[in-house]
Order: sequence, then structure tokens, then C-alpha cells
Amino acid sequence: MTQPQLAAPAGVHSFDDFTPLCEVVVGRADHYTAHDADPTWRLFYFENVAPHLGAGQRQLSIPQQIVDELNEDVTGFADALAGCGVRVLRPSAPGKDVQVSSPWWSSSATPPLNVRDNTVILGETIVETAPHIRGRVFENDHLKAHFTRYFEQGANWLSMPRPALAAGSLDTAYFDREGIDVTAATADETAVPIDGLGLEMVFDGAQCVRLGRDVLVNVSNHNHELAYRWLVRNFPDLRWHRLPGIADNHVDSIVVPLRPGLMLLRSPHYRQFLPAPMRGWEAIYPPPSSVPEQDYDEFGFVIPTASRYIDINVLSIDENTVVVNSLYPELIALLEQRGFTVVPVRHRHRRLFGGGHHCFTLDTVRDGGPEDYLAA
Repeated sequence: MTQPQLAAPAGVHSFDDFTPLCEVVVGRADHYTAHDADPTWRLFYFENVAPHLGAGQRQLSIPQQIVDELNEDVTGFADALAGCGVRVLRPSAPGKDVQVSSPWWSSSATPPLNVRDNTVILGETIVETAPHIRGRVFENDHLKAHFTRYFEQGANWLSMPRPALAAGSLDTAYFDREGIDVTAATADETAVPIDGLGLEMVFDGAQCVRLGRDVLVNVSNHNHELAYRWLVRNFPDLRWHRLPGIADNHVDSIVVPLRPGLMLLRSPHYRQFLPAPMRGWEAIYPPPSSVPEQDYDEFGFVIPTASRYIDINVLSIDENTVVVNSLYPELIALLEQRGFTVVPVRHRHRRLFGGGHHCFTLDTVRDGGPEDYLAA
């Protein structure tokens, strides 16, 4: 049973995804007019993009109209959160056509839209994670001003070792186990390897599900296993649960705790992979949507990067209030039947930019503490 909480402190304080949200970073998509489909990008989004990509395609342009509509929707999302009394922070504005490089590779920078990925807040500690995609290595620089302020207010601030992402850094074990041939994704690799390095620590914050003193971590390959060990060693006071690769990376469109004892779960299949106490939680299973996916034929070649289940990627403002894509009326109705107040927010191009409302946010201050939500 969750105990009543005092008001959250001024600095970083976030142990879960459902207690009252006080302060949040909402991403920005300025100049998100292309994907750089290098091998790291292709591997990360492989199951969604492989059917659509031919060999040698690198820069995948995104029509300006779609980018403009995305920015309208993200602004509407930020305004909706502010209207619910949440303090909304934004990353610094990204530049146009920014290139990033290392001694081993070069890539185009990704705007700081999906801010859930490169950071995870663990209590009163900011943890910058180890990006999967080369173009995202410097993305967190857009959040540094906020992180510095939080540090000055007393937050701890750690970073996983920055991955080199040289040739041969990424593990394909998840795809190998599933019998999926991903050789096409790396066939046109232009990066060079680092002698003796091999697989390295690579991990995203959206592979974690935070539940007070417990954290569930999706581990689907050796890259993730190294990060899991790093987390366990650096946070011995938290209770860690390894999920056995229930997805290739992110899990916030599979299992979403709405409040203690109740979760949004993609399907009953995934219950078996959860920690034993959580298998007893009640689950809401998302219904089929009546709204067809947007037809992009008029724009020519447009690649869907996100899962078709991306609208499960909801954001809780508190244990009774949830932000849901307004284009998913069936889920809105189901949650309202269960007594939730739903804040409908439009997200038209939810499959094109790799994320939903949970992905677009980094909840830095929530009221909850290190409660034991998985007590037997």
C-alpha cells in the first residue's frame, strides 16, 4: 500500500511513472526533416523499417508538412500538461542539418524529441544512458542546462560509459533467437571497428519500468546485459528485475503501470515475463482501434519507425489521470469506464518519429518515493 507523500523537493525526485507529476521535460522536433538510416538506426528500428528499405538508402527525407504537424501536436501536448498544473521544461532548440562524427563514423544528428530514451531518472539521480544510434550520441546536450540546474539543487548526476558505436559494437542476439536475418541492415556499414572492443554497453532509458524501489529492465542482448550490470552495481539500494528480452529494446509500449495493482499490458502473453508479484496485478488490454493509420501516399516514401502499438505509450499525470492519443477513442473509452480521467491529446504521426507521449517526456519530479509496490 502506497503511503501518503509529502510534496516533492525542488530537485530531481522521480521513482515511478504514475504518482502525481510535478515537473517534466517535453521533447522538441524542430528540423526533424530526415532520418539518417545508418546501420545503427536500421538495427534499432529493424522490425518496423526493414520491409520498406532498400540497400544503400541513407538519408530518408520527411515532408515539411508532416514535421509542421508534429510540432503542432507536441506543442499541444506541452500545453495540455501545463494546463494540468505540471511544470513543463523543453530542451534547447536543435540546429538544422547538424552533423556529428567520431574517429569511427559520421552521422546526422537527431533532434531531442524522444527524451525518454537517453536518460532515466532513478529517485534523485539523473542517469544518462548509452545511445543505440550514432546520431543520438550528443542529443542530451540539449538537456544539459536543466540537468545542471538539478545538480545545483542537489541531484546526483551519472552517465553510463559513452559507447563508441564503431563497427561491430552492436549485438544481434535478439534477432538471431527470433530467426530474423538482419545482415541487410549492416551490409553497407562504412564505420570502422576498434581493435579488441567488440560488443559494448548500449542501453536506453525506455528499457526500464520504474516502480518505486523496484526497476524492471528489458535485457535482450549482451549490450543490454552490460548496462544492467552497471545499473545494479551503481544502485544497490534498488531492487532490479531482468526482463528476458520481451522486445528488442523499449518496453513502454508493452507494459505500462497505471497505478499500484493495475497496468496497461499489450497482451496476456507478456504477463509470464513479469516479476512474480506483478503477475497478480490486474491488466487492461488495449482494444483494437477503429481509426485507420494515416495514408501517406501523397507524400511518397515515408517510413514508419514506431510499433503499431505505439498508442499504448500513454503518460500518467497521477494515479487517476492519463494522457492518451485523441486518435485512439477505444482506449479512451475503456480507461474512462475504469474511472480514469483521460486527457486526450492529438498525435497524428505517431508511427513516423519513433515515439508516443511517454517517449516524448522525461518526468523529473513526481511525488512518489521508493515504495515497495511489489511486496508479497
